[in-house]
Amino acid sequence: MRGRRLVSKNRFHHVGIVVKNISEAIDKYAAALGINKDKVVVEVMSYMTGKGETEEFKYAFLPLAKGKNNFIELVEPITPGPTARYLEKHGEGLFHLAFESSNILQTIRDFEEAGIPVAGTTPTKEVLSVFLHPKFAHGVLIQVLKKGVFDSSGRISDEVIEKEGV
Repeated sequence: MRGRRLVSKNRFHHVGIVVKNISEAIDKYAAALGINKDKVVVEVMSYMTGKGETEEFKYAFLPLAKGKNNFIELVEPITPGPTARYLEKHGEGLFHLAFESSNILQTIRDFEEAGIPVAGTTPTKEVLSVFLHPKFAHGVLIQVLKKGVFDSSGRISDEVIEKEGV
């Protein structure tokens, strides 16, 4: 194995933190990390669970390295659903780890073959993002994103918006 380098099709993208009030969380994290909070954009999105339940939430990405897709994501649930239930049961804190994949369909198969099934997906024609069930991942909710879904500022890329009508 010496001299052989493994090249992964996946790389770390962000850590998700569930919060009760996204504005307060942005203020705190931006101040602590030296991020200009006026450049942080709060978005609203919906997500569909594997059971067909749709939930809405606010989210914002705080960039950790300029020009790199490396973030803290703050998530505030708006409607009832898994995120709101998680927040109610566990309180604010670490919610998920996200990886960006250059081949999301193969990555999903790899996780499923390893015994970690999909728990939910974006309700779009193309698979852009999935969550993998924490029950089968040692208690960790894992998100896999299709490479290029988010740009270096943490916003959904214009190409994805045009293609998917997000």
